[in-house]
Amino acid sequence: MFTANVPRLVDKLRLLEQMLKEKYIPTPLVEKKQRKKVEIVEILNSRRFSITYVIWRFIVYFLGVSFRRFIRKPDLQKTAIGLREIFEELGGLWVKTGQLLALRTDIFPEEVCDQLLRLQYGALGFPMELVRSTIESELGAPIEKIFVAFDEEPLAAASIAQIHTAVLSKNQTSVVVKVQRPGLEVSFKRDLDVIKFFANLLRYLNIGNYLRLDEAVLEVERIFNEELDYRYEASNMRRMKKTLKKHGIYTPSVYKKYSKRRVLVMEYIPGVLMADYIKALNKDPAKVKKWDEENNVNRKKLGEKLFLSLFRQIFEDNLYHADLHPGNIFLLRDSKFVLIDMGSVGSLDKDLRTNYLNYTNALGKEDFPKAADYIIRFAVDIPRVNIPRVRAEMSRAIEGWADKSRLDGLSYKEKSLGGATSEISKVSVKYSVPTNWGFLKVSRSLITLDGSLQYLIPDFSFLKSIKKYSKQAERRALIQSLRLESIMASVNNFFETVDEYNTLILPKLRERTIPFDGTINKFALSLAFVLRTFSYAILIGGVILAYAFLFQHHFASIKVIHNQLFDEIARQIPPIPYLEWILIFIAMTFIFRTLSACSVILEQKEYEGKSIL
Repeated sequence: MFTANVPRLVDKLRLLEQMLKEKYIPTPLVEKKQRKKVEIVEILNSRRFSITYVIWRFIVYFLGVSFRRFIRKPDLQKTAIGLREIFEELGGLWVKTGQLLALRTDIFPEEVCDQLLRLQYGALGFPMELVRSTIESELGAPIEKIFVAFDEEPLAAASIAQIHTAVLSKNQTSVVVKVQRPGLEVSFKRDLDVIKFFANLLRYLNIGNYLRLDEAVLEVERIFNEELDYRYEASNMRRMKKTLKKHGIYTPSVYKKYSKRRVLVMEYIPGVLMADYIKALNKDPAKVKKWDEENNVNRKKLGEKLFLSLFRQIFEDNLYHADLHPGNIFLLRDSKFVLIDMGSVGSLDKDLRTNYLNYTNALGKEDFPKAADYIIRFAVDIPRVNIPRVRAEMSRAIEGWADKSRLDGLSYKEKSLGGATSEISKVSVKYSVPTNWGFLKVSRSLITLDGSLQYLIPDFSFLKSIKKYSKQAERRALIQSLRLESIMASVNNFFETVDEYNTLILPKLRERTIPFDGTINKFALSLAFVLRTFSYAILIGGVILAYAFLFQHHFASIKVIHNQLFDEIARQIPPIPYLEWILIFIAMTFIFRTLSACSVILEQKEYEGKSIL
């Protein structure tokens, strides 16, 4: 039987292989022996809850809530905890569904959303025999040939997978092996059918249409497909590794050869889990302070990096980590960190991303009416309400949050983006303004990060941080725009737009103007001739300037076509740096193509007008 060589494994894990630099490895904060061991059960409970049981469970819950209201002893916290416990008991896809419903701050009370965001399925571990069979069936080889050491004691267990540490045989690299829980596909499919049943029943009874449950079910189905195939996560890891490298953020490397549908093998990161850091901070602040000093960790700097990186992921990369809870962040030395678990990433369509960016920029500039305008634009359908009144109330609500966030002694939650979202939700619910699920999802990512930021930066100012991000983003955009490839891309985009206009939009406009286009527009034809003449002049000037450029910087290359007249002209042009010459030629090309394109459009219009006559 294959067993782990634990001492050897520990030694291997303390070595940082070729990937993460050893100088960033922090000292331990929580020793392995202090961690709670994952409980292993030989026979896994498949949690086969029937529709009848699920209905009965929710009926009992709502009867309890109604009874407390009847005796006038409502306990919102107890109500919220009870709902979270139901989703945790049902397990499987219900946990994911509960986390999705936590986004509906416009429907559920704040306490309920907080509890649903904390949903964690207390999973029991499964035995090594099942781990072995899954790995060997997916990778097609005995486990001993793949790993020189494999720790049979799980590092962690969750509703989806069980995590083990190991060392690859091929290159002696320390890795983490994520193994999917057996029977998960059947369990998830059953849960999905029950969830669809409930959604269809509510839609049939015309209950909760405002929740847009059809979109929620589609999101749950997407989760169902992606969570059960680790190749999605492996792809996300490779993509985010490229984008986050520009942020100065490290992510684990994935081993494609050993990563299949139910097994994922990735680089081992010997950092300190943010969740452990927060627990230690609550239990022994002095110990954490000492650890910070040993590892040169500045909490405020760390928190700002996390926040600014997430905004950059959303607005610049359009590929963001959608579940940045404390269990998905590893801390390193020098206030650096690693992001893990790329099973849940997000991206926004162009319009939503632009609107969300404009919304946050309006918040940063404290232009609250404009922020309210963009919130209304997030609505999937145009709300049948008095829009000016909604706008005014939303603006006042956001302004009230901003004023309150400047006060001393306020809780982190009241000052955070979650506080603004809560105020906006109250107005949305009052006027039944339908909310966009994409907006809710990206908001949830930011609110989830609050679980770490509230400990790293207790006096966090969202408005100040937004202003800081905007300045950094503008600087990056300026640097990017000055690069030659960006300039050429912008020029090409312009002409693609012109071509698109000429090909798609202009014919439609002509169709509508034909009845009125009874005479030839001599002015347009004359203008086309003038533009064409100017374009030729630009072309001739470009040839002369090209000769002057070669005369100044590559004289040897024009000896063959040496011309005294051109030489005299070239001498009259003052010396120009090489890069400025390139910019001049790009500008002239741009002007030439613009004039030519415009003259072509005008001439086509005239010839078509004549043919009609």
